[in-house]
Amino acid sequence: MAGTPHVVILGAGFGGVGAALKLRDAAVRISIIDKHDYHTFQPLLYQVATQELEPTAVGYPIRELLHRHDNVAFHNCTVQSVDLAKKQVVVDGMPPLEYDYLVLALGALVNFHGTPGAAEYALPLYTMNDAIRLHDHILKTLEAVDKNPALVDDGALNFCIIGGGPTGTELAGALAELLHTELKADYPNLPIDEAQVIVYEHSPHLLAPFKPKLRDYAQKTLEERGVEVQTSCGVAEVGPSEITLASGEKVKTHTLVWAAGLQANPIAASLGIELAPGGRVPVGPDLQVKDHPGVFAIGDIASTMDAKTDKPLPGLAAVALQAGHYVGETIAHLVEGKPVKPFHYHDKGTMAQVARGAAVVELPTGGTLTGRVAWLAWLGIHLSLLSNAEEKTSVFVDWGWNLLTNKRGKRIILSDEEHEESL
Repeated sequence: MAGTPHVVILGAGFGGVGAALKLRDAAVRISIIDKHDYHTFQPLLYQVATQELEPTAVGYPIRELLHRHDNVAFHNCTVQSVDLAKKQVVVDGMPPLEYDYLVLALGALVNFHGTPGAAEYALPLYTMNDAIRLHDHILKTLEAVDKNPALVDDGALNFCIIGGGPTGTELAGALAELLHTELKADYPNLPIDEAQVIVYEHSPHLLAPFKPKLRDYAQKTLEERGVEVQTSCGVAEVGPSEITLASGEKVKTHTLVWAAGLQANPIAASLGIELAPGGRVPVGPDLQVKDHPGVFAIGDIASTMDAKTDKPLPGLAAVALQAGHYVGETIAHLVEGKPVKPFHYHDKGTMAQVARGAAVVELPTGGTLTGRVAWLAWLGIHLSLLSNAEEKTSVFVDWGWNLLTNKRGKRIILSDEEHEESL
């Protein structure tokens, strides 16, 4: 394929995979780089952490996704830097990759907003490793309390979540259900009824981007399931067994989940361009980086404006996937010398699951749904976004089993590491 335009795609998330699939029949050769050898369905990571789904249900081998794509090569390695002037990508263990077209789809990292102790002691929930770590931490905490009941007075059964956006809200509902159903039965000698799930949100509302009645429904639903919601309440410091709120109040806890925002992958800083807030890469209407034709940025690493509202598009899987499809088609058109059109995001609505059988949906028409109907819509949309039929079937079966039996997956500790010394 010498002389064929080379497309380098950094990141195999929704955007990167979406771009590669659209370039399947294009006259290009493609190199995909990712530090993991699997694609992660991030919207369902909280269900891995709370044992509704197995890790393999939301992680799919990238190499298998690319079967029958003869123009694609996948390299499992870490990106070190990007040299836009030389049109090169530096990666671990390989010579620099030269490109004709570059797709930046490396996602983001958790943003601790400079909170002292958060990076050391908080548990984020953005990657598969994060979900498995939280999953094991919950079980190891209960095992520790089983051996030493005095830990209850030290806050071991206080499960705190910082951030009341979709991730924090969905995790809170799922964790409360897990604690007061399966784990209550698994640990009959522990005072599980004393366990608390507490959400701290610095703004006045949960799910801030949603309409007021959906926010109110979400908070009421969580509180009915035993979740304590504290709004207009931030965290000032995080310790190994205690957090300090912005008010100065101290709360004992051995489990603090951080769901309070993201920042762009630091590779963005190696580009030598002016970045948007959050370290994101600003792009034009065609998702190309200004003054660097052929370089595209999509997903959480990019700052993409909605063509209709001129406001930043949200960091949703649907946005990244549509952007990936658009970029793949655009590169194919550029190679063929065809004109390209600006990117237009087709809003299919915004939604969040609050608990089993309860969700909120804000439709693009302005209408809203709550309760079981919204929950069924949430299930359908998330199934449609999964990578292939095997993943869809696996998740559908697991959800069906959970619904019919009111039980979750097998509760076993996946790692062999000793529990944190803080316990």
